[in-house]
Amino acid sequence: MSQSSSSLPAAPDDVLRAAGVTFRVHTHPPVRTAEDVRRETGLSVADSVKTLVFTADDDRVFLVAFPGLARLGYGRLARAVGVPRSRLRPAGEEVLRSLGMEPGGVSPVCGAPGVTVVFDAAVPGMGTVYCGSGRADRSLEVAAADLLRLAGDPLVADVADVADVADAPVGPGARTERPDKDEEPRPGARSPSSG
Repeated sequence: MSQSSSSLPAAPDDVLRAAGVTFRVHTHPPVRTAEDVRRETGLSVADSVKTLVFTADDDRVFLVAFPGLARLGYGRLARAVGVPRSRLRPAGEEVLRSLGMEPGGVSPVCGAPGVTVVFDAAVPGMGTVYCGSGRADRSLEVAAADLLRLAGDPLVADVADVADVADAPVGPGARTERPDKDEEPRPGARSPSSG
């Protein structure tokens, strides 16, 4: 899946600009965790949309966007996209590069064809949010409604545990994803690529 920089999809801010969407870019030191966002950016994690990238065995790519303090339910995501949980995998850095994105900067705005964008059902009602820009050292401030509109035909489903937001762990090594309560964690499971 190696691509030259000239064949990469348009950057998220270019996609927004081309669509005439009003947005703001926040530049900051590179971030990867909710604690980094709090410490390095001054932006509200509660008003953020975190995006993770997954792949399925059939080479489908899913961008999964959910409230920044919520936890992703892997089983819920698998059911929403119609993929057995065992065949849904966190994407590696090669997939991120093919999308023109880097760890810590994954965006729900993607110029790559054939990518399915999944939004947690809470995102449409979030108003103005902060999300990845494709780069770990910049965040976008944009209306959640515009994120959904630009996704084309997004899938909106209950994939996150939004009720647990107040109890979400924060700090170095904090996890913002977890298996559903009715699932056992997979031994040796990797952390998803995140933004």
